[in-house]
Amino acid sequence: MASQRAQSQLNRHIVIDSAGTTPANIQAPPTLLNQPARPAFPAYRLGYNAGANVTRVAQIIPPPPANRQGLAHPYNMLAEDNLHPALFQIEAFPNNLAQVPAPLLVNQQTGQVETNSTGREIRYFWHMPRWVALDVSGMLMELWLRLDPRVEMRDILDRINTGNRAMPGPNVFNMRRNRFRLSINVPSQNTGRQMPSATEVEMLGLLTREQILLNTSMLVDLPHNRLLQPVLANDRRTLGYVDARLPIDHFLVAFPMPIPIPTNRQVVTLQLRHRMQTLAMLRGFRHGANAYTTLPINLQPAWWNERRQGGNVQVGRIVDIDDRTHEEFVQGLLTQYPARVQQTARRTGQQRRQQRPQQQQQQPPAPAVQPAVNNVVAPAPIDPRLLVANPVPVVGVTSEIRTPDGAIHAYVEDVHQAIYR
Repeated sequence: MASQRAQSQLNRHIVIDSAGTTPANIQAPPTLLNQPARPAFPAYRLGYNAGANVTRVAQIIPPPPANRQGLAHPYNMLAEDNLHPALFQIEAFPNNLAQVPAPLLVNQQTGQVETNSTGREIRYFWHMPRWVALDVSGMLMELWLRLDPRVEMRDILDRINTGNRAMPGPNVFNMRRNRFRLSINVPSQNTGRQMPSATEVEMLGLLTREQILLNTSMLVDLPHNRLLQPVLANDRRTLGYVDARLPIDHFLVAFPMPIPIPTNRQVVTLQLRHRMQTLAMLRGFRHGANAYTTLPINLQPAWWNERRQGGNVQVGRIVDIDDRTHEEFVQGLLTQYPARVQQTARRTGQQRRQQRPQQQQQQPPAPAVQPAVNNVVAPAPIDPRLLVANPVPVVGVTSEIRTPDGAIHAYVEDVHQAIYR
């Protein structure tokens, strides 16, 4: 029997594809795997007192590991067969950490703030090590970003251990995250764009109505009132599914009532999807759910092709439907379904420089540098995804590999260990 929250959601009306379209979200019966118990994830912690106006947190900083590897961290049990539930959440819960500034990371031995290779100060986050492997996986980066909404990609890139190699461009790391999200059919939680992207339009169509309404890309097994979590191979292919052992409303519990799912953005994205599918059928591009992708560039949303043809794509009006451009159509929808303003501590560098003097004037004097601690839980109400039962200890987490040359690597993700044997 589904919970009242889940049942009220499942009673809502949502249309993923326009009438006459062959859907793309038809799911074959899942292959269920018998998997032994996997290590539990620890609950997320701040590592300092959020109410004490902490501006710096001190840690013992080891030297960068050999061969561009990273250090141990509290979530190193993450693996293709042990994925954290937060990775499957479609829409983020309200951000209860938005007003908690992230302190700077201080080297306990030297008393100096840690900086990246260009001199930028590194911020402290309990769940992230000082040194991150150059070949860090997309699923690990995605988890770090989702566990604390204040984390930005720069916080990960500032920690990359490049060794004697040049630092790859940010797109290299973003593509790893994109590929991982595609493997579990979950869109990005922070697009930074007002207009729906081509990827968003496609990925919503790969989800069932139950997945959208229950806010998860896990498979929804309604007859057995459970969620099924995939087991991956090589960060891409799905081997099968296991019972996630989570209540069916797990990804709804921190939302206020009425639950804002589908969100305004999802409504706008689905409306654009319907429009594109209808146009494809009217123009004779068959009835497949993604037939709209074969439309000429001038009949696609202009913002999908900003980098093509030097940005000089001639956008056509859709005379077949309403004689409006796609942008005019979406802008009209946004007046009815305004984008949700996310309460977040993420700011551009320019904004940080402008706001820092104001914050210094408004805030009371900062206390002395705090040492990092493992027993300070993030302020309530904490995101229920992060309160995992039977948390594992996080002190002294290590996963060492010794290579034939005698070097010891303090932490190597399982997916990458073979190359060190």
